[in-house]
Amino acid sequence: MYYFLLFVILFGLLPLLYYSLLYRSITRETGFIFLLLVSIFVASLYEFIFTCLLHVDVTYWFTTYTVIAFLSIHRFFYLLLNKRYKLVFLAFLLVFLFFLFFNYTIWSEVYYLDICGYFNTLQTFVILTFSILWFRRVFINHEVDSFTDSPSFYFVAGLLFYYCGTVFLFLMGSIILKMEKSTFVAYWEVNIVLNLILRTLLILGIWKGQMK
Repeated sequence: MYYFLLFVILFGLLPLLYYSLLYRSITRETGFIFLLLVSIFVASLYEFIFTCLLHVDVTYWFTTYTVIAFLSIHRFFYLLLNKRYKLVFLAFLLVFLFFLFFNYTIWSEVYYLDICGYFNTLQTFVILTFSILWFRRVFINHEVDSFTDSPSFYFVAGLLFYYCGTVFLFLMGSIILKMEKSTFVAYWEVNIVLNLILRTLLILGIWKGQMK
């Protein structure tokens, strides 16, 4: 399983590299995902060098990446929804900043899994809300003939798969870890597989996002 983990981590470098190869020929809509690709690239590079090779404690980085991912995903949906629903975006951002400030005051290595779980739950709710708004707009306006031809569909589907699939793991992570470590490892393998699915769908979305 360790080698599979390494593969998934290094696989996280590919979406941004693939985007960089095609950036002259991709659509404007595909470009909305750029910051998320950068955050995944940086995360993969950090995890490979500092976690896998140097065995640096991931506690601080894991929390930091949660913040980076939230802002990147927030920006993606803000652009995807044509900068509409500004009050909704602002409300989610204010809730996020409140969580960030509150959790910073109580942060400790003991509770960092709980804190990440709270952030992950909020992130999942954000993704569900904006995904529903996007699907609603697409159906009402008949924007695409087939979802398989829409790059944004792959991006949205990847985010839905990953965050909805891991919300229970992150929310209950500390409890599972205290009960039985082997069970936590099994759940964490699900996280690795869903990470692979997310990154694969990002690559498919970039491929579909080339100008005809």
